[in-house]
Amino acid sequence: MISISDIQTNYGNSMALILLCCRTYFRKTEISDLNDFISGNNIDWSDCIKTSRKHQISPLIFKILLKANLPEEIQKKISNLLNKSTLQSFEQAKETERLIYLLKENNIPVIPYKGTSFSKQFFGNISMRQSSDIDFVINPNDLSKTIKILEKDGFLAYQKEYYHWIGHSKFILKHKDFSFDKYNGNQRIHHVEFHFNIINKNTHLPDKTNTFDTNEKTKCLLFQKEIECLNPVVHYRAIALHHMLMDNMGYLKTLIDITQILIELEKLIKNNKIVSTDQIIINELNSNYNLNSIRNAITNIIGINFKENQKSENPLINRILNSSYRKVREHKFPLFDAISYNYYQLKFTANFYTNKRDKNLYILKNLISISYPQPEDYMAIKLNRKLYFLYYLIRPFRLILFPGNPNKK
Repeated sequence: MISISDIQTNYGNSMALILLCCRTYFRKTEISDLNDFISGNNIDWSDCIKTSRKHQISPLIFKILLKANLPEEIQKKISNLLNKSTLQSFEQAKETERLIYLLKENNIPVIPYKGTSFSKQFFGNISMRQSSDIDFVINPNDLSKTIKILEKDGFLAYQKEYYHWIGHSKFILKHKDFSFDKYNGNQRIHHVEFHFNIINKNTHLPDKTNTFDTNEKTKCLLFQKEIECLNPVVHYRAIALHHMLMDNMGYLKTLIDITQILIELEKLIKNNKIVSTDQIIINELNSNYNLNSIRNAITNIIGINFKENQKSENPLINRILNSSYRKVREHKFPLFDAISYNYYQLKFTANFYTNKRDKNLYILKNLISISYPQPEDYMAIKLNRKLYFLYYLIRPFRLILFPGNPNKK
């Protein structure tokens, strides 16, 4: 485990304090250590709050900080922020339950994924994770009907025009989810995503399985109602793949999630609650992906040893603590941002594959997919369907001139 003094020297007081909170949550340090650090150092509380939000772990950090001896003004501020975050989690959980039962009334089964359901399933509390979306797993054959139901319920489907333009079959073939937004005036109050695949279609998967196994579900009480949830091991696989291959393990939230999952899985194994099909999923993950580098990062950053071979150097550790993933994403020059982001994404994500062939296939498929048209391209420049092939030529220029913002032309 990296010493807090080394963290302080290399990454600053805010990161050192945040990691102390994480280690306290996982019972690797005591509240007294946290109090000693706070009293012995000059803490920039605004930066600490900003950093915890940037790493998307503010609820966990705030809960631990409120157990420490804080200046009265800071304690009040953090308490207010935590109350606001908790209320948001309650609202998300209530909306999740409402949508599940609304769709169930229309014979459309959906299963919550990530968000508050993941927080409840693995942390035992719906408000432990920082989350702004509501995610569901859905059968793609139910998507067309779902669009009508949610629009009637007041949601906006900003991909709808593109969905009808490209056609249902082609949309499902090329994309992994469909999104909705609900507004109260000019304020967005809910963003909902319906997933029929785990990660982007262009991402290489050694076992070729990019779908959710919904055959073995579990029952859980999310907020006020009992709902069906993903099997914990299936949820683990989906989260692990998403964090490695989509988020690139680029910030502390991804590491905290995997840490909590591994702890809960150890409990399930100890209590003989892992069946043979679950063990196959776990073994395939360990075989195809470099989870040892993540376990190594957990050992060095959090202090929990999962008894794997430990490397003396791990670039993932510095990448997470230095927030280099976010720095690339936040660059203000579109051309440099597009090039540098894709370069770092390929560089780091390829290392999560254990097999050299899989690494090369991942890089090749991603390089080719850069020119694949996306909904944003159609929303930015609307062409006749017969001219769809032109989007392959337009996309690179669209990424450079107005990346991610279809309103700029």
